Amino acid sequence: MSYSDQRCMRPNPSLSGAAPIRTNPVDVFERLAIAENYDFERLDYSEIHLSVNGAWCDHDVSVTWNAGLEQVQIFLVFEGRTPGGRSDDICRLMSLINERLTAGHFDYWEKNQALVYRNTLSLRGGAALRTEQAMDLIALALDAAERGYPACQYVIWAGKSPEDALTSALVDLASHA
Repeated sequence: MSYSDQRCMRPNPSLSGAAPIRTNPVDVFERLAIAENYDFERLDYSEIHLSVNGAWCDHDVSVTWNAGLEQVQIFLVFEGRTPGGRSDDICRLMSLINERLTAGHFDYWEKNQALVYRNTLSLRGGAALRTEQAMDLIALALDAAERGYPACQYVIWAGKSPEDALTSALVDLASHA
């Protein structure tokens, strides 16, 4: 019997409506946080917060498991607030950055005046989250944040246009590597 057969119930005619048995995907992120020495706080069964060092700042990453939708959701919120009158420029910048992302996207949450990277992974049908998938979700969020954070700073604090801010940030990122 294979490992997957031991961990998951395989449907048969009498169990066609049975929910699969799987480990909680948030447990995978907790084990990853321990292995990578990330600061973390497990809030409950379905949510964990991680603190991950970046080149420009520390990033706060929230991971949630929505059992009803069978989705893992990851959020990375930038610290700080946007000074008044710059939300249009920030939204334009987010659009420019989103064009370059292979997965996930940035949003601007007007209510909180927060910039957030979001991504979702469907585990529909009882799929189990693999460690490599969890690592990819975090890596994609960090890569996006490392591109987006300096560009946002150029728009917010240096008053650059979104296009100039993104160009400057990408040049800075290349020289920082």
